[in-house]
Amino acid sequence: MNTKALERIPALAAVVLVVLVVAACAIRLRGDEAQTSTPASADVTSDPLTTKLAECRSVTYEQKDALSECRQAWAEKRRKFLGQKAPAASDTAAAQAGSSLFVPPKDESRLPSGYPQIQQTGKE
Repeated sequence: MNTKALERIPALAAVVLVVLVVAACAIRLRGDEAQTSTPASADVTSDPLTTKLAECRSVTYEQKDALSECRQAWAEKRRKFLGQKAPAASDTAAAQAGSSLFVPPKDESRLPSGYPQIQQTGKE
């Protein structure tokens, strides 16, 4: 054989290897896309909470009723995800205190007592 032909074999093998890797990746990506689209649509139709959360993606701040329903759905999803038990109907105050929207009142016991109060003045 010719020495020039022997020198080209590693370059040709490298090119073939690159083409095979690219083809394998393209086939693998195409296969994942087909598999993920079918189960996702099946999950959405079987779980009403998932359907509600999908609807909540388009809710705006101005839609007060829908926004409050979405907050309840998000809280339920968060509760399920964290594995917490459902709060009883009589524990509404405890549920509110556990909510991310609940802010406890300030503790003013740490304020110094020797300083005079600041007077609020009206607009001038």
